[in-house]
Order: sequence, then C-alpha cells, then structure tokens
Amino acid sequence: MTGAAGMACGVALALALAGPAAAQAPDWRASAPPLPLDGEVRPLRAPVAIGGTAWGPWRRVCREQTLRPGRPMQRDCLTVAEAQAEGDAVRLSLAQEATGLRIAARRGADGRVTEFSAPRPQGSGAAADAARAGLVAAWRAQFETLSLERRRVAPGEDFPMPVEGSAATGRCRPEGTAAIGGRAVLVARCAVELAGRLRGSGATMQVAIAARLAIDTATGMVAAQGYATRMETFTEATAGGRRSNGVVVTPSRVMLE
Repeated sequence: MTGAAGMACGVALALALAGPAAAQAPDWRASAPPLPLDGEVRPLRAPVAIGGTAWGPWRRVCREQTLRPGRPMQRDCLTVAEAQAEGDAVRLSLAQEATGLRIAARRGADGRVTEFSAPRPQGSGAAADAARAGLVAAWRAQFETLSLERRRVAPGEDFPMPVEGSAATGRCRPEGTAAIGGRAVLVARCAVELAGRLRGSGATMQVAIAARLAIDTATGMVAAQGYATRMETFTEATAGGRRSNGVVVTPSRVMLE
C-alpha cells in the first residue's frame, strides 16, 4: 500500500481490518477512489493462486494523489517503453513522463523485483545525481508495493501487504474476484494504522490508511488500488496529555494502464 507512512518515524503498527481505524470517523474511508472493475465482485469460495507470470499488457504505471485537501489530484506516470522477456522474468524500460527519467527494471515470475535503477547521464553533477537517486528510490518503493510475490489466498484468510515508506506491514482480507479490462483480479480490502513522532518537531502523528485493491491474479501485480489516508497530528499539552492539531484526509489511487 502506498501512503503517508514516510512522514512518521519510530512507526508502530496497529492493524485495523475490523474497525479500529474507522471507529474514530466512520465515513473518512469513503473518500477512497473506486476501483475500475468491469462488473460486480463475486464472493471468494475457493483459494486463488496469485502470480506465476512476470508481466501483463500494461503500458503505464500511474499514481494520482492529492497533496492538499480540496486540491485536484496530481498525476505522475511511468511509461513502459519496452518489455522484453528474459527467461521467466521481464526486463522493463520505463520513462517518467514528467521528467523523461529512464529506469531499467526487472521483475521475475515469482513477483520479486531484482533490478530498478537509472543510468547516470554523462557529466551529471552531484546535485542532479542526488535528486535522481531520490526519485528512483521513491518509484522503486512504489513499484515494489505493487509487486506481490507468488502465493495462494484462501477465503477469509488475511495476507500481508507492504506499506510504502515504512517497515511496517499492512494486512489485507480478500473480498472476492472480478475483472479489470477482461483480466481476472482478486479484490481485497486493506487497513493499517501507524503512529510516530514527526521529524524535527515535538509533534506526533497518527496515520490510518484504508485501501481497496485489485490484484491481477496471473502476475500478482496490483492492477488498481484506491485508498484514503487519514492523518492527525498532536502536540503535548502543558497539563499533560495531548491536543489534536486537526485531521487531514486525502484520497489517492494507483493504476496499471
């Protein structure tokens, strides 16, 4: 799952599949964008195998997020310029549409990302190298959260989901099966709560993420996810306890197109 976990440090995980994350505000999760499913979700009645193929027909990896409440979503995409089979893996040539940054990636049929790097342009300076490295690291973290390793998911069985920017792991529960663009997907709901102290300040933050995912069953790639992130910061009160500085809820989505 992608989220605001990177804003907090000293992160502690509290899973919220059954309701603790939503109990504070039952409706904040409704801001999560819907999944682009072809039709209704069918209940999961038997285990589903996830993965086994390195890649699908996708030509873009896109994320849309709202950085400030009330502002339009900002879209950022990696274009798949080339996808070449390499044994049971695929080698991808990716280009960030906004900057032209070129990235070489390799993903195996088992779902592992074994390469994700950008070549250093000739004559590039230290500042440009640092900026490029940060951008590549952010996209790699994003790509790895979308790439699930091969597994089987049974009805009612929770499974882990990586959280971008955090060592913590979210938990997901399968909802059923459906399709996106004619391809079979497993639909799941995921939730996680994170807490930590903000860097450079005495404030603390609580982050709750509620997501709905569609996992391409053939590859184990998350074909689409819509999620809402609830962030609340606190300052320590002089008489003890803490005071809330307010709540911010932002919607985001990630898609393979």
